[in-house]
Amino acid sequence: MNGMVHGTGPDALPAPVTAIEIGNTIPRVLVRQAQRFGAKPLIAFPRQRQSLSYDGLLAFSKAGAYRLQRVHGLAPGTIAAIYLQNSADYVKSWFSCLFAGVVDAPINREFRKSSLFFGLTTAAAEAVFTDGQGVEHLVDPEVRGYLGNLRVLVLAGDYDRATVDRLLSALPTPVPVVELDALTAPGPDEDLWATLKSNEPALIRFTSGTTGPAKGILQSHLHVLAKSAVHNEVLEYGPDDVLYTPFPLHHNLASINGLIGTLQAGGTMVSVAKFSASGFWREARECGATLAHLLQSIAPLVSAQPPSPDDRNHRVRYLWSGRPDPVFEERFNVRRVQLYALGEVGVVSYKRGGEEAGAGMGRPLPQMEVRIIDPLDRPVPSGTVGEITVRPRQPHRVMLAYHNNLPATMRAFRNLWFHTGDGGYFNETGELCFAGRMGDTIRRRGVNISSEQIDAEIRRYAAIEDCGVIAVPSETGEQEIHACLVWKADPGDGEKAFDLLSAFLAERLPKSYLPRFYESMQELPRTNTGKVRKAALRERPRYGPTWDREKSCWIQRSS
Repeated sequence: MNGMVHGTGPDALPAPVTAIEIGNTIPRVLVRQAQRFGAKPLIAFPRQRQSLSYDGLLAFSKAGAYRLQRVHGLAPGTIAAIYLQNSADYVKSWFSCLFAGVVDAPINREFRKSSLFFGLTTAAAEAVFTDGQGVEHLVDPEVRGYLGNLRVLVLAGDYDRATVDRLLSALPTPVPVVELDALTAPGPDEDLWATLKSNEPALIRFTSGTTGPAKGILQSHLHVLAKSAVHNEVLEYGPDDVLYTPFPLHHNLASINGLIGTLQAGGTMVSVAKFSASGFWREARECGATLAHLLQSIAPLVSAQPPSPDDRNHRVRYLWSGRPDPVFEERFNVRRVQLYALGEVGVVSYKRGGEEAGAGMGRPLPQMEVRIIDPLDRPVPSGTVGEITVRPRQPHRVMLAYHNNLPATMRAFRNLWFHTGDGGYFNETGELCFAGRMGDTIRRRGVNISSEQIDAEIRRYAAIEDCGVIAVPSETGEQEIHACLVWKADPGDGEKAFDLLSAFLAERLPKSYLPRFYESMQELPRTNTGKVRKAALRERPRYGPTWDREKSCWIQRSS
């Protein structure tokens, strides 16, 4: 689940986004927008002092695509891994692939050893775009065995060629190497992109892996364009806007909603490689952002910063953030917009603050049919928690498949509905409500309980910075509620602090929703986009000292 916050920035008339045409591809959109916007910056990287214009990126992309196909023999449909930090080189690599029909599968630049090997093998990559430091990780003994599958290694950025040659010379099988600057240098100009079809694979983006190994979401050109167009509609993104996003380009938000959305809107995107809670508003202000991305999972880190006279000194009109937070909204002069979205589908429902009463995330979009089901795929009554399933009313509005994972694809699409793995329900106003991942739903005394709802109430407590509520086994054979807490400051007497928190929750939650167990932690395990990895919390061999509220004693429990 994701969401946004709507602020009071400068008045501006929203401009229409690029129309979604059934035959459109991402290269066709760039060709059209380069004719329209020319030398206007499409994306900027202020920390590296780099930028790419619409027409500049088009030139790099066409040249890179020609050499990938004609010189290095990468036919359309070939998979290429991009193992780079956010940079102009990353974007040139990505769009060279898009124009050649090569499917890019970005790998988190922080991955090392077995996680890097997993990314390469899951993608089945035949080419890798990386830099000098990336080569050091690729030749690691746990990874190097894969490199014999590569048809080309493309090197970007500044690096010592002698060092790279020495590292690669130790490989049992030689790997052809080309520099990105040479790949995208001016040269033959052939419109290879014109033969691409809108329903063909364009790219792979990996799931965040909150509940298990990450899966590669294989997406067509039309699906990508449709997802980002809805994002633009919600943000009212137009040519006069500047979008600030502090997330990696291997993530859906920065790449598809971010850069592809910017391309369609005719705006400018400002990208930084890593989120900074202390620098978030300063960087947004300095780049003149009128829109920004901030995932709900890390919004509390921004709230935790010391108050500043500059808290409201920004031009941001919409902020992609999350769950209702009156204190945040008042402090930063914003009002919320909630939505439910996922990488495999895009935005399913949303509503802006003040549009409708109720605690839901709006009614499903007209192009989406949504059903809440039980474990046997039968619809459940309104108000009952079940799994959210989605079926589009328009073609090409969901992913093509989980790449190289037929069992997961078949499970997700069973009975002609896409199974999200998320718990939810429809409330009395007909709005879709999110109840957490199905694996995070707690079964207590015959009732399904949303861990997300308990999380939200705990985060309202002034002394809590963040939390993760999980299910643990109970003596009755069902489950009990265990709250993992990160405090803003040392709570001192833990027993008293837990009692005060319990009293606060008792005024806001049903009795059956109150946690029995409380555990204080220094930090919570997270994905690279800041989501709490509740599976990791549950699967720890031993938990820390835990307060049992019902028995008023400390315990030490194992998973």
